Amino acid sequence: MRINYYRFPENADEQAMLEEGCGVVLKDGVTIYPDYIPDDKRALVDHVDGTVGGISVTHAKQLLKKYGGSAWTEHCDRDGGVFEVTDIQLQGNNSKYKYNRHL
Repeated sequence: MRINYYRFPENADEQAMLEEGCGVVLKDGVTIYPDYIPDDKRALVDHVDGTVGGISVTHAKQLLKKYGGSAWTEHCDRDGGVFEVTDIQLQGNNSKYKYNRHL
């Protein structure tokens, strides 16, 4: 199984991260996924998590092209452990792994 992730650069706009599906981590540790953060609730926010997971390679490449940042794929085996992490790049094919040799 492959799970794709994208991480925004450090200087990314908060509203853009929220629009793309990043979570907001509250001070009590709970993560929520709002469209925006109201000014009266900002005191409850610890930080905006700049990582989006569970996306397609195509969407990761689109985000890379639009915002910069980094993207990667975690290759998982049957018991859920990650056996390889590969970077997603704008140029080229990102699916060169044959899983029958790893399992």
